[in-house]
Amino acid sequence: MMDDKKGVRRQKSRQEEYEMARRGENIYKRGDGRWEGRYIRGRTPEGRAQYGYVYAATYSACREKRRQRLRELPREITPSNNMTLPEAVELFFVEREQKRKLKKSTVSRYRYVVRQYIQPQLGAAPLYTLTEQRVADFYRKLQEQGLSAKSTRDVGVLLRAILRMAAKRGCFCTGLNAELPAYRKRQVEIFTEPEILRLAHHIVNEPDLTGLGVLLTLNSGLRLGELCALRWSDIDLHAGFLRVEREVQRLYEKGHTRLVVQPPKSESSCRRIPLPADMLSLLAAYKPENAGSFCLLTSSGDLLEPRTMQNRYRSLLKRAGVPYRNFHALRHTYATRCIEQYVDVKSVSEMLGHSDVRITLQTYVHVSLRHKQQAVQSICFLPICGNADLAPSEIPSGKEKAAVRQGAAAQVS
Repeated sequence: MMDDKKGVRRQKSRQEEYEMARRGENIYKRGDGRWEGRYIRGRTPEGRAQYGYVYAATYSACREKRRQRLRELPREITPSNNMTLPEAVELFFVEREQKRKLKKSTVSRYRYVVRQYIQPQLGAAPLYTLTEQRVADFYRKLQEQGLSAKSTRDVGVLLRAILRMAAKRGCFCTGLNAELPAYRKRQVEIFTEPEILRLAHHIVNEPDLTGLGVLLTLNSGLRLGELCALRWSDIDLHAGFLRVEREVQRLYEKGHTRLVVQPPKSESSCRRIPLPADMLSLLAAYKPENAGSFCLLTSSGDLLEPRTMQNRYRSLLKRAGVPYRNFHALRHTYATRCIEQYVDVKSVSEMLGHSDVRITLQTYVHVSLRHKQQAVQSICFLPICGNADLAPSEIPSGKEKAAVRQGAAAQVS
């Protein structure tokens, strides 16, 4: 019985390796059982490729050897006008890996885009054949096949980055100038105050860890991956803040996906966020003796992955009678409420983990019409706003207007 299981595992492992070898990485299984990897080590004066080879007992070892050889190649001999798209893709990832510019999650996502969209359509085309018209037709075909304008644009951004890298190395193609697909950015709907109150009331009356996570996000603006990676030791109940030091993401590797706990997406994402007193009291009631454990866990005590949290969140909104909005809307709601309560933009940007306040203002702030109306009324000193019976000498001066506005702002805050 054990031998049968081992045989099945070996057969499955071999099948997975054959599948991986078909992905255009120039790695093949030899007749003697070894794996052979081929790479371009240089070009002849006529531009023809000169190949080098590596060998290993397993696919993974062969792939790593091939990548190492690519890293060791002199930069000046790798490009040429005959470079193919797969070669440019591999050089793009090798270069980014050397400079440590991409996280594992980003590399995984980019490789998926190449495998799913770019490679099937453009194949192993030499870069000089990727004309502006051909790349534009590629974008159009993706949309005809049902890909959204936003996703098509994301594919184009990656393809343009790959072509730009090749151009810097001396291999220019006019496809770099193809116009990216336009799309209308959808406005993210945030939760209204009545909806927030209804949701909070439901969570307090029917407490669980899912509800705790939702309330914590509403009061901190955490990203979903940051919330799932949060440990109790990251929350300082006495000082009144939490630390963001990691995030959880599911990565695609070797034909499978796996959960990875890693540092946040950027340096600015590592941050401290102050929490309201009521939120701290609620957290204190939930805090376990093991402060090193994750705040959100599955029923078996394992790390809760973002996709599971999303499903639980959707169910929670339904039970609370609150219209569905995606989990990220909680973060947008937090940012908007901060601005409406006159928290300065720089502080809001830092609490959200943004590197630029423009991201905060352009993407995350959705000030309500009611708040705009209140702001307009507070600055109105026209006769129709209540000064109709005043003599000209009795109409407030500029300094008096400023004093009134400051007093109104103090009352609201």
